[in-house]
Amino acid sequence: IIPVLVLAVVIYGSFSLCDLYGVALAAIGFLANLATGLTIDVYGPVCDNAGGIAEMAELDPSVREKTDALDAAGNTTAAIGKGFAIGSAALVSLALFGAFVTRISNASG
Repeated sequence: IIPVLVLAVVIYGSFSLCDLYGVALAAIGFLANLATGLTIDVYGPVCDNAGGIAEMAELDPSVREKTDALDAAGNTTAAIGKGFAIGSAALVSLALFGAFVTRISNASG
């Protein structure tokens, strides 16, 4: 519920400061961190693959324990990354829909 509230506050604040332009700027701010978000999302599967390779190579069991701990951390970061992606998609869709409505209202007179 906290991410939803934060997203609502961002939308309200950006809209009250700069109207639809503020929402578009907030969306661009979210999308500017897209590379970081994607990197965070990929961390878990990379650690999981490393654990599988360690197991197939019959390495010491302590190696597998370490990769399992990293995989658990990767799952947490992937969940955070997915929330970030949903938030940025919501802001971008709101900005695009607002631009569409503004364009239609200007065209219809």
